[in-house]
Amino acid sequence: MFKWVAAQIVARAETRIGVELDYARKISQTNIGLMMRYGKIFGFLDPNRNLPPEAYHTARLRGAISADCGTCVEAEINLAQAAGVSREIITAVLKSNYTDLPDSLRAVAELADAVTAQHIDAADAREKIISAYGEAGLIEIGFAMNGAALLPGIKRSMGYATICNLDTLRKLA
Repeated sequence: MFKWVAAQIVARAETRIGVELDYARKISQTNIGLMMRYGKIFGFLDPNRNLPPEAYHTARLRGAISADCGTCVEAEINLAQAAGVSREIITAVLKSNYTDLPDSLRAVAELADAVTAQHIDAADAREKIISAYGEAGLIEIGFAMNGAALLPGIKRSMGYATICNLDTLRKLA
C-alpha cells in the first residue's frame, strides 16, 4: 500500500517538474523509509519564502548545472518557467552570460558558481546578495543552490544521472 502511495506521489512530482524521476521510483520501491527521508530533502529545498522567483531559480539552475545532470537542469528550467521567470533570464543563466542579468541576479549566479562548481568563496557576491535580499535571502539562496546540486549526486550514485547537454537545454528555455 505504501509503495503504491509513494508511486503516486512520484508521478505527481514528475508531472509538476516535467521530467521522469526514475531514481525516485527506485527509491520508493526499494525502501519506503528511504523514500520518506528523500522526501524530506524536498521539504528543505522547495519552499521559496524570501526571494523573488528570478533569484531563487537562478541559484537552483546554477546549482544543477554545476552537478552536470541534464534532467535535473531540465527540471529546473521547467520550474523556473512555471514560476514566471523570463526566457531571457533563464537563457542568460544557462549560457553563463551574466552581463545580461541585473546586478542582484549576477551576484546570485556568481555565488552559486563559486560555491557549487568551484568550491570557493565569493565575498563580493555575497555582500551584494545581502544588500539586495537580506540575510534570509542569502540563506535561502544557499539552500537553493546546494540543494539543486545535491539531487544529481544522489542520482549519479544510483546510476541514474545523465550528462548535461547545455545546447539542448538552452533550446528548452
